[in-house]
Amino acid sequence: MSSSPHRRFVRILAAFGAIAVLLSAIVSPPDPYTQLVYAAPLLLLALLLSVLRSYTDALEAFERDGRQ
Repeated sequence: MSSSPHRRFVRILAAFGAIAVLLSAIVSPPDPYTQLVYAAPLLLLALLLSVLRSYTDALEAFERDGRQ
């Protein structure tokens, strides 16, 4: 049983978001503002990657059904 794309999106976003915050905490100095500055672009990248990972299959199926 495959999960819906929305649930898959939430799970992937949570995983990528946790990785982004952890990576920014490791790379940046211990200043909270600097960690936020490092984390913001990584969180945007995590959002983009989770959308692409979750909905790419759904979009391909939609295009395939539209051609038939």
